[in-house]
Amino acid sequence: MDTPSSIHELIKSLMDTSTPFPARLLYHFSDLAPDERLVLASAWQSIPVMRRRSLLQDLLELSEHDFLLMFEEIGRMALKDIDSECVVSGISLLLEEEDPKLIPEFLRLQADQTQADFVRAAAANALGHFIYLGELEKLDPAILHRIEDALLQAYADDKSDLVRRRAMESLGYSSREEVPPLLRSASANASEDWLESALFAMGKSADTQWEPLVLEQLDHENPIVKGQAIHAAGELELRSAKSRLLKQLNREKDEYLRSELIWALSQIGGEGVEEKFEQLLAKTDNEEEASLLEEALDMLNFTNDSTDFELMEVDYHHQHLDSDDEEDAYWDEEDDDFADLDELDDDEWQRYVR
Repeated sequence: MDTPSSIHELIKSLMDTSTPFPARLLYHFSDLAPDERLVLASAWQSIPVMRRRSLLQDLLELSEHDFLLMFEEIGRMALKDIDSECVVSGISLLLEEEDPKLIPEFLRLQADQTQADFVRAAAANALGHFIYLGELEKLDPAILHRIEDALLQAYADDKSDLVRRRAMESLGYSSREEVPPLLRSASANASEDWLESALFAMGKSADTQWEPLVLEQLDHENPIVKGQAIHAAGELELRSAKSRLLKQLNREKDEYLRSELIWALSQIGGEGVEEKFEQLLAKTDNEEEASLLEEALDMLNFTNDSTDFELMEVDYHHQHLDSDDEEDAYWDEEDDDFADLDELDDDEWQRYVR
C-alpha cells in the first residue's frame, strides 16, 4: 500500500501482523480529522497489543525529531488502553500539552493503586507540567492546589519509591512551603536515586537556596547524580559553578556528562564560555557534540543580545533624565525593572519544562 485512501486502510495495515507496518505511514496519524479519530478510537483495542506498543513508540520518536507533528489525539486514546506500556507511551505523547482536561485523567492514573507503579510514576511526572503552569498563573489556583495535594499524598503514602520520587520531582516546580523539607530530606538520603531526584527537583525550583547543595554534588562519583547536579546548576544559572564546569569540560570524556556540561554552561554564560565553545567546535570530529555546541552558541548569542538591548534601554533612559524629575524617574524606573523581571521569569521558566 503506497498511500492509504482512508483511515480504514490504515487500521487494516495495523491489524496485519504478518508484515511490518510501513514507517512512511506513521505521518498519517498526525493531526487526524475528527471523524478519523472516532474510527480509530473505536478500533483501538482490537489492534494487537504489540502493534499498539510499537506504533506509540514510533510516534514518540517521530515527535521528538519533528515538532510540527501532532499525535496528541493518539496519546489520549492510549490513556484508556488496558496495556500499561501503552498508557505510559500515551502519557509521554501528552507531556507538553496544556489542556486542563487532562488533569483528572492524570490524577486518576497517579492515584490508582491497581495500576503498575511505572504508570503511576509517569502520571505523577506529567502533573509537574501543570504545577509549572500554575506557578505562572496559567492555571486556576484551586486546581493547582488539588494537584499539589495529590502529589504530597502520593509522596507520603505510595508504597513505590519510584512513584514517591516522581511526585517529589514534580513538586519541585511548586512554591508550597511543604516542599523544601522534602528536598532536604531526600538529598540526605543514603540512596543515590533519591539524591538524583532531589537535584532534579532543585533544578526546577528556580530557587537559589539550593546552590550549596547543588555545588556539593558537582563532583559526585556517580555519573547520573553528577549529571543531574550539573543540569541543576544550569537551570538555576549558578555563576558560582562556572569555573568548575569549565574545568570539568576540559577533562571529561563521558559523552552524557559532556553534553550536560555544555548545556549548563550555555545557560550560565559569562566570560570565557563562548570562547571555550568555539575552541571545542573548531577541533571536534564528533557530529553530535558539534551540534550541541552550535545550539549552545546560539543560546549564548541570544542571551547576550537580550542583555545588550536591556542595557541600551537603561542607558538611554538615564541620559534623558531631567534633574527636576529625578525622584519621579527613579520610581518609574524601579517599576519598569519589576516589569522586566516578570517577563524574564516567564522566559526562564520555559527552560524548566521537562
